Amino acid sequence: MVKRTKKTFIDYNQYRDRPFGLKWATAYAMDDLMKGVIENEAWATKEVVGLELMTREEIDAILSESFLYRKPISLQLNTKDEFGRFLDPVQGQFLGEAYEDYFVLNEQLIYWTDVRHISIKKEEKWFKVDYFQDEDSIRNKQKKKEGKTEKEIKLIKNEYYQDFADDD
Repeated sequence: MVKRTKKTFIDYNQYRDRPFGLKWATAYAMDDLMKGVIENEAWATKEVVGLELMTREEIDAILSESFLYRKPISLQLNTKDEFGRFLDPVQGQFLGEAYEDYFVLNEQLIYWTDVRHISIKKEEKWFKVDYFQDEDSIRNKQKKKEGKTEKEIKLIKNEYYQDFADDD
């Protein structure tokens, strides 16, 4: 077992370095700060479009289908935030708990008058999901090449090249 000694910092020419907390604390907090700035910007610039207002009968039909066939739903509420924007859609599985004034989705009471639009959430099958959707992926580069005519490879003759002499 190696025995370690305590690190001590000796002042040099009356210079005293700042302690670690003062010197480097902001460097480690910068990542968290930037993540917060990006999240706030995304929230401030998001825009949720108001979908068409549905009747109670249309809402009941969608909820019935969701309950009977165990399909997840997406629900847009008719309420707005303090900036006049619609709230994000509520998504979940309807388990069939409905009353005269409200129904329950994800253990949350939702009043019938608050519902603006409801739809069955279409889920992608695992075998149809394209994991290579970015522009730089190999699959997208291949698709782009297929659409264009490829240039032919030209034979370049090097005038300085000499064949090896045959020893026949």
